[in-house]
Amino acid sequence: MDAQREFRKEAPVIAGLISALVMWFTWGSLNPQPIIEDEVSYVLQSRIFASGHWTAPSPPSPDFFQAPHILTIPVVASKYPPGHALLMSLGSLVGAPALVPLLLTGLTGALLFALVRRVSNVWVAALACVIWWSDPIDLRLRPGYFSEVTTGAMWMIALWALLEWRERRETRWLLALAAAIGWGAVTRPLTMLAFAVPIGVVVLRDVARTHRWRDLGLAVALGCCFLAIIPLWSRMTTGDWRLTPQTLYMHDYLPYDKIGFGLDTTPPARSLSPVNRFTYIGFRDLHVRHTAANLPRTIWERLSVIGHDEWSGPRLVLVPFAVLGLFAMSAPLWFALASFLALFASYLAYGLWAHWTIYYLEGLPILSVIVALGIWSAITRIRARFSGESFATTRPLAIVTGALALLAGYETVTWRGNHQKDAIWDTAFHELLAKVPVRSAVIFVHYAQRIGPHLNVVVNSPDLSADSTWIVSDLGPRNSELMRYAGGRVPLAFYERDMHIEPDTSLAAVALTSREKKDR
Repeated sequence: MDAQREFRKEAPVIAGLISALVMWFTWGSLNPQPIIEDEVSYVLQSRIFASGHWTAPSPPSPDFFQAPHILTIPVVASKYPPGHALLMSLGSLVGAPALVPLLLTGLTGALLFALVRRVSNVWVAALACVIWWSDPIDLRLRPGYFSEVTTGAMWMIALWALLEWRERRETRWLLALAAAIGWGAVTRPLTMLAFAVPIGVVVLRDVARTHRWRDLGLAVALGCCFLAIIPLWSRMTTGDWRLTPQTLYMHDYLPYDKIGFGLDTTPPARSLSPVNRFTYIGFRDLHVRHTAANLPRTIWERLSVIGHDEWSGPRLVLVPFAVLGLFAMSAPLWFALASFLALFASYLAYGLWAHWTIYYLEGLPILSVIVALGIWSAITRIRARFSGESFATTRPLAIVTGALALLAGYETVTWRGNHQKDAIWDTAFHELLAKVPVRSAVIFVHYAQRIGPHLNVVVNSPDLSADSTWIVSDLGPRNSELMRYAGGRVPLAFYERDMHIEPDTSLAAVALTSREKKDR
């Protein structure tokens, strides 16, 4: 009995550890590099925070350093709210920002197990975790530096705190709930607003019944303290507490990228680099088609993609259990599903690529829970119909769990391969950089003349002056302008089309002058 009691205590920790290991294995690298532009932006900001600053100085001739989702004027900073990068800065302090997404995934997995066990039973909790480990959307998008990993953990913390507060009515749990929502709000404001609405309905109803208005006041005050980070972040970045970096970036580079229907035709305030130009052109049509009249079609397209990504291939066998699980849900699970639907509904106001399902990552675990509940319900119904109480459920449950674990293994191996394929170009580029014979250089990136997307390779830094190599966009005749600030760095040219680096002889004279000034 003591061993069983000890296992029950440690089971959430085991689930969390496996969750982190699944993510680490799927990521496919001991030291994963940011690939998607959003990831690069978050990692840069985490490194800036780790240096003890809100921002980095604007580089000389900022146009050369222009990159998606990054401000270079008036300072260098990510456009995104700071919550996720602040947490990742703890990893960046030791040169390993990936540690934080891994730990947050472990926390999410542990709380998923604990929450489901609390509102159902240990078997449903175990099944839910194993099914979640095989979730294709999660395996595709969680291994990375995306902020949804932070808000997903905040959702789980908030749900646990809500259950504790409703059961114990202890003020500390309402404060924990406010803190989780507050940190999520300074990470992904719209996501946490969607989550806070159903939470607020429950809390206000309970406060009205129990007259715990003082507790509510303390929780609101704590939440406001977290929200105060936003104007502080704005003041330290843009110089105006009312102007967020995200709003400034939108004005300068992507005016239509905002909540609402239709296209804002206001042109960008700044000229666009090749990568930013593709971002502007590539996503423009999404906002053209995103109208109130097209809303039914938008809903169908997005739900279809979620359904296809979740339940295609070997996971198609789980669909009947998902349907069955809907008829066995308790009130807390219905609340979790309602939160997921609120999240989906909130992003209907935004024009996004239907296949970019990362916007719903926080709510995905409830889909695994529903399937797990359906499997449990099916087995217990079989027991009740054919064998009564003498029918042991542990053996079929163990067999099903083992089969689902094999499915999770298959999916993780598959997605590990996909992530490694996605990193091939980036890996090849860094291998090319390692072969550059000079230690101090300015590499001008010549993007190929094409309409399709480019992988951004321009690099911004918390301390540009300390970097031996600058990687910047080629601006033709203006390149000599940057070389005046290069401090003796050797000018090189990188050609995207055929992946090679060579000396930029046209800038040799300017580089020599710069080197002489540095020596003096």
